[in-house]
Amino acid sequence: MLSKITKKITNEILITVPGITEEKAEEIDYGLYMAFSDGLKLIAVLLTAFALGQLRYALVAVAVFSVNKSYFGGIHAKTQLGCIITHFTFIFGTIYLSHIIAFNYLNIILFIISGVLVYLYAPADLISKPIITEKRRKELRIKSSVVFIICFVISFFVPKDFSNVMSIITLINAVNLTPVVYKITKNRKGGVLNEKR
Repeated sequence: MLSKITKKITNEILITVPGITEEKAEEIDYGLYMAFSDGLKLIAVLLTAFALGQLRYALVAVAVFSVNKSYFGGIHAKTQLGCIITHFTFIFGTIYLSHIIAFNYLNIILFIISGVLVYLYAPADLISKPIITEKRRKELRIKSSVVFIICFVISFFVPKDFSNVMSIITLINAVNLTPVVYKITKNRKGGVLNEKR
């Protein structure tokens, strides 16, 4: 359904803007599809969180997850339904775990584990979104390290529930970079750099 809508919009763009190549049209269609699907997913998560009285925590979880993923990379669900289910599980699992787990310094423990995984595996790409130059890989590696450190530092200055949300969702991001998770989910890394490894 969504792919039909984005395809129709892409076709309208092709009619009104001359000189767009087939490759560029595919990029436009993919960008529209991701923007619409992510927007709908975000609205669904936030409405559910609001209904459950967890909106503040959902906003933090979604923000940290999205920022981390944009620099760390990692797996994607194969279907839109799978993506929605996984995203809901990650966000609401994180929120409820953050309320249940009550011991101090959870952020230190989880960020150490996450830090090791991010150091070893970030940035992690996909065939659909490859990192094809060493320069781009280094740039993403530096940015992912900076984002990770900022999240870690902030986790010391927010209330414990929010610190727990940040720590747990960052660990989920980091685990999603690992070869084991790639293998389980049948995702494949892309790009020339991965072929050389």
